[in-house]
Amino acid sequence: MKGLIVFMCVILQVFGNDPDVKIDETSPPTKFLPFEKIMTVTKNSDAYLTCKVENKPPDKDVEWVGIPMQPGAPLISISNGPDSKDPFKYQIDVPSALQWRLKIQNVQLTDEMKYYCRVPIGVQKYAKDVRTLKVVTAPQIADLETDSDMTVKVGDPVSLKCNATGRPFPIVKWEKLAGGLLPTGGREHRDYVLDLGKAKPEYRGSYKCTAQNEKGKASRVVSVVVQFKPIARAVQNPVQQKVGYRKDLMCEFEGYPIPSSQQVAWSKNGQPITTGGNYETTYIEGASDKVRIKLTIKSVTNADFGYYQCMGSNAEGSGSTQIELQSSNVPTPDSTGQINGAGMLTFSMITIMMLLSVCFLHKF
Repeated sequence: MKGLIVFMCVILQVFGNDPDVKIDETSPPTKFLPFEKIMTVTKNSDAYLTCKVENKPPDKDVEWVGIPMQPGAPLISISNGPDSKDPFKYQIDVPSALQWRLKIQNVQLTDEMKYYCRVPIGVQKYAKDVRTLKVVTAPQIADLETDSDMTVKVGDPVSLKCNATGRPFPIVKWEKLAGGLLPTGGREHRDYVLDLGKAKPEYRGSYKCTAQNEKGKASRVVSVVVQFKPIARAVQNPVQQKVGYRKDLMCEFEGYPIPSSQQVAWSKNGQPITTGGNYETTYIEGASDKVRIKLTIKSVTNADFGYYQCMGSNAEGSGSTQIELQSSNVPTPDSTGQINGAGMLTFSMITIMMLLSVCFLHKF
């Protein structure tokens, strides 16, 4: 029994004297996962691993080795003690009697592997600690595989492509700027291709693709211009006015290219209306590929009642709509909110209300 106790004490003493190897500091910091200790390093930067070894036998050296991720790849011997096998890639320094620090310079994708700090304790046996180095790169938009601004016609197929590089491979999503809904539905589409189908006028606008991974994100804006013939609508229909008073008829066109002032016109009963005399036209530019054309009748006569047609055209075609001018027993305001009769002073509705108020006060 006494001999067994002595034997056990010897065994425990031997095991107790084995080196204690621990990678206790890294830059970037280590992320501890259930089955792996990972360092995430940005490409082209440097990485540092500090190994602390206690109870190191005097006749043994601290070794750094790397094992690539590819199955069957050979082990890479990095250093033995303070001596680096490749000083241009790896540097070793000894900050203290217990520390051996490895510097991996200018990290590239080929440096992605498992790095072991180890001390031999027998034949093919080591006390060791390990870190897995993973290389990341920020996303970049691949110009040759990403669409730029485009102009299409109504009915043309529209598909927007946005490709990106990055490690890990970035997630690519599309959205329409200014908070608009995508033609495919929703505010976001996750894919490197956004297929809009056949172009419609409402598809025009700016679309933004964003590629994002854990390192960062990159984006690209693609503008889509849809060419379509003018779509006409009456701002108000029907319109009423009393004989002898001024009245405005307003028509709005939406189209691309935007109809110019020479490409819009008014007619009545199929006869073109020429400006001058009792008629005046005004071309009003708007936003979002829209334009308005106003026909002003300075003094409405009985002959002016009826149907008016406003017409607009561009390279894609033409569009028109009708506005009916009806007779009224009382004068109505024009587009400026004023009541203006031939040979009369012009009064705004506000002015009339003020005059009525004054009269009411004087009565009392």
